Amino acid sequence: MFSCSQPSPRYEKSLGTICFVNLYKQGKPAYYNEIFNRIDQINTEFNTYIEAGDLYRINKFACDEEVIVSDDVFTVIEMAQKISALTDGSFDISVKPLVSLWHINTDSPHVATEAEIAELLPLVDFKNILLNPEKKSVRLLKTGMEIDLGGIAKGFAADEIAKICKSHKIHRAVIDLGGNVYVYGKKAKNELWNVGIKNPELPDSAPLIKIITPENSVVTSGLYERFFEQNQKRYHHILSPETGSPVENELTSVSVICHNSMIADALTTSFFVLGKTESLKLLPILQETFNLEISAVFIDKDHHITFSENFPYEYEILYDDWKVEGSN
Repeated sequence: MFSCSQPSPRYEKSLGTICFVNLYKQGKPAYYNEIFNRIDQINTEFNTYIEAGDLYRINKFACDEEVIVSDDVFTVIEMAQKISALTDGSFDISVKPLVSLWHINTDSPHVATEAEIAELLPLVDFKNILLNPEKKSVRLLKTGMEIDLGGIAKGFAADEIAKICKSHKIHRAVIDLGGNVYVYGKKAKNELWNVGIKNPELPDSAPLIKIITPENSVVTSGLYERFFEQNQKRYHHILSPETGSPVENELTSVSVICHNSMIADALTTSFFVLGKTESLKLLPILQETFNLEISAVFIDKDHHITFSENFPYEYEILYDDWKVEGSN
């Protein structure tokens, strides 16, 4: 229960998840309205099923002609392409045909056959997405290509909400867009924020790790988020652009911590596809390229937790039976 001096935070369903924003004592209805109107705008632009949105128009028409898009959509696709190039295609927004094939997170999931996957894999290649910065246009170079921005759009939305908070001189806010957490500003008494990383085996229970951080975005992708089971096998939503199937490696979740939520969002998928060893090799290059402090936490199936080198934040492990590798 919240007192009169502490306005209630707001929850709304959008972007395919529950969006939560808490502006604490500065939570005026006008501010919340502005934020959730912006979320709805982003949801329309990036939704593959809304005919008024840019993404719908790209997937319907861009194989035949250039499609002019909004600044929002162009910015996100441009960043997605940059991350795809830096991560050797482990993040690839042209994976949409495979997403549609598997139907994960729908009422009718489908275990794709090797033949079905082989037919669609030639359509998955970020290099066949052509951007024209002058026109702000998108062209897909192979007939049948489609794009899906689900692995980066929530991060972009979190950054946009943080901009609104800054424009209104909000002192502190918590933004949670279904696993994309942005802790904005400073807590009372200038204390640091505590952000939990879920236990992949018990996602609805107490978090496995508590990260103690200043203003930051903490984004997590895990096997427990969206999946279905058939014949005692779990098929999760993180698809490999190379194999066309759900990624199979040692990981159960990856968290990325940095000030840019859009970058963090895309990198959680990239790192999951690459695996722990290759991701840790790539991290210094990404930090230098983006001139950002980018840190990562890898949780694997053998109860190992690996923190990226020189992890800059304090943390606590809240369960006893987990082994920590790396240190702060």
